[in-house]
Amino acid sequence: MNRARTFDPGTALSQIVDLFASKGYSDTSMEDIVETTGVSRYGLYGTFGNKRELFEQALEKYADGMGKQSYLRLLEPGASLNHIREIFRERVADICCDEENKGCLFVHTAMQLAPQDEELRGVLTRFMKRMAKAFAIGLDSAKGRGEVDEDVDVDAAGLLLTNTVFGLVVLGRTGFPREALDGVVDSVLNSLRAGSSG
Repeated sequence: MNRARTFDPGTALSQIVDLFASKGYSDTSMEDIVETTGVSRYGLYGTFGNKRELFEQALEKYADGMGKQSYLRLLEPGASLNHIREIFRERVADICCDEENKGCLFVHTAMQLAPQDEELRGVLTRFMKRMAKAFAIGLDSAKGRGEVDEDVDVDAAGLLLTNTVFGLVVLGRTGFPREALDGVVDSVLNSLRAGSSG
């Protein structure tokens, strides 16, 4: 008789995302994953595959959950600088939360694995391109509302904002206070505002 699955894969994968985000791929062992989830190796392998396959699924889940609804809002008519600011407010709040060893799975992956791993590098690149495109569309909408300077190249600015999202993670992880991160966001967004180049 087949044994019934005694754990929820979605819950376990969310726990695994947090673990990888805190420790990175290389420093996370299968023993760590078993301890964190309470799921046996057999259950993990049977549901997700090996550690590498599990990590790829965690990376995709992290990408889907990283403020996805806020970014989708930028694709709608009427998107404004306030919607972009809200994305940064959410990210800074997440970076500065009280959880110990709060990290970013994308930053860990970019630094540890992407230089040597073409497949994972492709996952990161696709995600960041989608993020930059969403920012660019939102900026273009804000430009149409008169909020963004006419001279702003929205595609380049979209990459700038994407870079800022991940740069904030690095600053936060190295101990910069929330006020400093908020200041970075203000400086970047103010540089894009209508009249800023005048």
